[in-house]
Amino acid sequence: MAPNTEDDYYPSEHGKPQRTQTSLQPGPVAAFRGSFVLNSLPPIPDSAAPTIRQSRVPDWVTYFQAGWTDVGIWKSAFVEMVATGLLCYLSGLIDTTIGNFGTSQGAAYAGLTNIFLLTLFIMAAGPGSGGHVNPTITFATLISGLTGFSRGILYLIGQLAGSAIAGAVLRASFGKARSTAVHGGGCYRDHHSHGYSVTVGQALCIEIFSVFALLFLAFGVALDPRQQKLFGMFAAPLAVGCSVGLVTFASGSIAPGYTGASMHPGRCFAFAVARRSFADQWIWWLGPFIGSILHMITFRIAPPYHSTTVPGEARAGPV
Repeated sequence: MAPNTEDDYYPSEHGKPQRTQTSLQPGPVAAFRGSFVLNSLPPIPDSAAPTIRQSRVPDWVTYFQAGWTDVGIWKSAFVEMVATGLLCYLSGLIDTTIGNFGTSQGAAYAGLTNIFLLTLFIMAAGPGSGGHVNPTITFATLISGLTGFSRGILYLIGQLAGSAIAGAVLRASFGKARSTAVHGGGCYRDHHSHGYSVTVGQALCIEIFSVFALLFLAFGVALDPRQQKLFGMFAAPLAVGCSVGLVTFASGSIAPGYTGASMHPGRCFAFAVARRSFADQWIWWLGPFIGSILHMITFRIAPPYHSTTVPGEARAGPV
């Protein structure tokens, strides 16, 4: 029997079981422009992401209303919740383990492990959701017009929920005392290292431009449709993982008492839940927000797409 089939037995009119064979087919891929694993879609209709020059009321109404009743998008948001939660949980364990090594090369270990961590999670979640597993990526693709409004909002909600659950599980895994001692897993700035750790302004600056650099790399290597022709579709997850690993290494050992740029608000939220302290949490959210805006401006000035005429019946853009 073929491995992708299963047998079902139904009673026939004569009382004898009748065998039927059902083929198990792969489910649909989450196909939208903001996906890290599918960047060779047909041309995107302009109505899917209205711009200032196209801001007619019907287009905006369609943009905000489309997709909410699509069960596939809700399933993709669920995949994002699970994947983001597991990623945050493993990230907390990894960072704590590296910290317990007592090595001065923690940034190198963190950067290297992030390459594997992000690449594998993008590959695993990619077919079901596009492999964002990061509120920064979802928000950046949303404001750049690559992710539909309903999908973006549901993804952000799912990612935040997954991060909160991961924080609770980290606290259950570490215990109260260890959760406090290891700062929940990371994303902290030592307030007691005056003159040694970074200031609030410095931490925000590092976060903003680290996010800007990450998005520039991630969009360039994974969301530019021209890359698929050059390197193929399978290089995108690894390229994004390498981008995160590089930026992590660049900022990981700048000053004692500072864990470097996070570039993942959900991850920092999980660690804050684990340690029961939300000090400086705004840095890990405002930084990605501003960094995403900077990248969106760059993306809008020199987008990888160009406008083409789309037949009227095909103007319902992907969500």
